Amino acid sequence: MTSTDFGVYVHFPYCRQRCSYCDFAVAVHPQIPHEDYLRALLHELDAKASLFAGRRAVSVYFGGGTPSLWQPECLDIALSRIAAVFPSPGGVSREVTLECDPGEVSSAQLAAWRRAGVTRLSIGAQSFSQDKLIALRRQHQPQHIVELVEQARQAGFARVSLDLLVGMPQQTLAELSDDLDKLLALHPEHVSLYQLTVEPHTLLSVQIRRGEQRPPCPELQADAYDLVRATLADAGFRHYEISNFARARPGDPDLRAVHNRLYWTQGEYLGLGVSAHSFRRLPDATAERFANQRGPSSYLRTWQKPSSQPFLLSEQEPSLSLYELRDRESLWKEALWLALRELDGVRYDQFVALHGRDPRVLCADTLSSLVARGLIEADSDGVRLSTQGVLFADEVGAAFL
Repeated sequence: MTSTDFGVYVHFPYCRQRCSYCDFAVAVHPQIPHEDYLRALLHELDAKASLFAGRRAVSVYFGGGTPSLWQPECLDIALSRIAAVFPSPGGVSREVTLECDPGEVSSAQLAAWRRAGVTRLSIGAQSFSQDKLIALRRQHQPQHIVELVEQARQAGFARVSLDLLVGMPQQTLAELSDDLDKLLALHPEHVSLYQLTVEPHTLLSVQIRRGEQRPPCPELQADAYDLVRATLADAGFRHYEISNFARARPGDPDLRAVHNRLYWTQGEYLGLGVSAHSFRRLPDATAERFANQRGPSSYLRTWQKPSSQPFLLSEQEPSLSLYELRDRESLWKEALWLALRELDGVRYDQFVALHGRDPRVLCADTLSSLVARGLIEADSDGVRLSTQGVLFADEVGAAFL
């Protein structure tokens, strides 16, 4: 990707049910306001298009929530308008990802998504154990995962990513190994791995306080992570980012997630919808981060009508829950931390070219300390996480901030 690459994220906040571990900006509504949400989203897009004027989008990502619940006609209109405002670069096939849950999708929906231009599905499998899915309050059964992948292939989807959750209470390594066998039998092009974390104010945190569930065991989570890495490597997957694996067999194209790599390479993106985050660079080498309101009701009220005034970014803008102006120093430190999430790490020459800063000079003591602790590996070309350091990536990142 180049420094001018740009992505669009669309957040669809509605779900049938909140999972026990979820602290995302989601809303459980018996009646989803499909057309109202589309109308608000398009008004927001029109208002903010000037912030990224003349830019071409290499990716569009529909996340949530459960965006597969959105009526296909609404998703089609949203995607068409985004493509018209931010066309893809000439000769580049835009990656369009849609998150979807097993048990919620029909063959007709899959066909409609393909016609609309969706190129990649991110399927929230999480586990192939019925007991674990029930404990997580997921609404699908293991067979639904198999059925969805098979239907997706029949509909023509050549890129399928499966989410897998590890470190669940009482999950054994044998159970995880069985999950991996069943996942690999579906031949996904990509796998995203998530370690279960206990967030405040979630049902899982309440269950643990009451003694109804055990908290995740850090040692078992580390063993689970190692098992996943080894199993996927043996199956021909490249571990390219802390939580992400792309199939990399001979003849495979680059199957890494285009949109997600924008985040790790400090690329720019516009977030549309409830709670969506955005990042854009400014001509003076500073940058802005901003995020929308978290509540669907307030979002719909804000954007129910076209904006009558030019949209101006500031801390006082009432439609935002966050606005930050990032200076050059905070940006290069953040860029170093984000780049280390990718297993290829940081090349010094590329980093200096992009940021005008040499980590070997500015972070010499930190680099030496982390090398001595065995958390990173450094040579004359660059720095990257060690095998052990991948398990302590957050700690490594914090050392540079």
